[in-house]
Amino acid sequence: MALFRSRRPARAAATLAATALAAGALVAGCSTAPTGGAKANASGSLTVWIRGSGDSLKAYQAIFSAFTKQTGIKVDPFMTLTDFNTKLSAAEAAHKLPNVVIDNASQLGNYETQGIIQQIHKSDIADANDLTPQAWESTTDVHGDIYAVPFSAQANVLLIRSDWLSKLHLPTPTTWAQVEQDATAFTKDDPDGDGKADTYGIAVPGTTASGYISWWWSSMLWEAGGDYVKNDGGGKYTAALDSPAAVAAARQFETLACADKDVQPGYLNDSTAVTNKAFQTGQAGMYLTGPYAFATMDASAVKGKYVAVAPPKGPSSAETLAEGTSLYTMAGADTKEALELESFMTTPQAQTLGMTAVPTATVVRLPINKNVDAATVHHGDSRWTLAQQVYASDGHYEYDSFPNWTALRQLTSNDINAMMANCTSPSSAMSNLNTQFQSMLQQQGIAG
Repeated sequence: MALFRSRRPARAAATLAATALAAGALVAGCSTAPTGGAKANASGSLTVWIRGSGDSLKAYQAIFSAFTKQTGIKVDPFMTLTDFNTKLSAAEAAHKLPNVVIDNASQLGNYETQGIIQQIHKSDIADANDLTPQAWESTTDVHGDIYAVPFSAQANVLLIRSDWLSKLHLPTPTTWAQVEQDATAFTKDDPDGDGKADTYGIAVPGTTASGYISWWWSSMLWEAGGDYVKNDGGGKYTAALDSPAAVAAARQFETLACADKDVQPGYLNDSTAVTNKAFQTGQAGMYLTGPYAFATMDASAVKGKYVAVAPPKGPSSAETLAEGTSLYTMAGADTKEALELESFMTTPQAQTLGMTAVPTATVVRLPINKNVDAATVHHGDSRWTLAQQVYASDGHYEYDSFPNWTALRQLTSNDINAMMANCTSPSSAMSNLNTQFQSMLQQQGIAG
């Protein structure tokens, strides 16, 4: 199981930006969007769009209310998940972008290429030096320019059934070999004692939707010493998914799922929501996921029966997927007030609200303000100390600054999913994927 560090890529040419804008306009023609304004809207408030769902809006509203109380500036929020990008494209075409967008750090390259976000200068953010360098790096492009303000961070950790380990007298895994050993025992040795062959070693979100299977497998890739690309310098990259290390990572996945059959049935169609249930209900005994899952698991029957540990070390490292949520100042926004909101959202007050205002929706997973300690905020819960340590030492961001990393992740997901569905030779599957990946790098203008 694998983890990763941040490596920042280059921008596409201006012609690509123009193409992306044109494409956005075409998509927009088929959609309608709420009417945010480039300046403060008719009511005098900042329009803020959030990519999210459920109780997250309540958590953001707690932050916005505190901001309004302090500054007098009102915030008009809008939140959606599945159709967020479509609505944003429609707003762009209508010249009615919101003032601020709160979205994944992985959107940095897409948004910059489209020309819909403003460059940020640290001097515009109050107490900018209180934010961790790692968080700032997630908002920085290959040229060293900043195009967002970090708001939240996280890195995947391994959840594992401690009661199953105890019953079967197994070690807490610290290496790939121990992961495989424990996974096989969880699958074959009836750890729940019900006399049925209904348990599995590892829960995997293997659907191609939103690129989940690549998202999960990334950690294996980096831990094996592989990578998606090789940096050729000068903002150019060469696909590296056919390297011996990348093939080894694919082979390790195939061993777990195809040879040993230690992954939950139907995983190739499972999103994270479904995979959560596989762990919650005792179908699977291990799950590599983000610390946001603590609240989800603690609200289920698995509470008190699992522990969180650092991801086991692979042949090369213990790197694990790191992610973030960023604050984007949109083109044409009321920049002064937008930056004032963004500055507030990085303060200890706002960061703490993001972790505690709504326990079921921790919109701040790990604080990006170095004056805030996650474990202290969570009443001394040592799992958060672990999560913060893993992020700092082994967290590895994806190639968020590529002109369209989302498309590259989706390509990888499609091929990895097909490889696992057919139990294809990892060597041939990765060779085919590498050829396609290189072609897409060329399309994005960053191929070496």
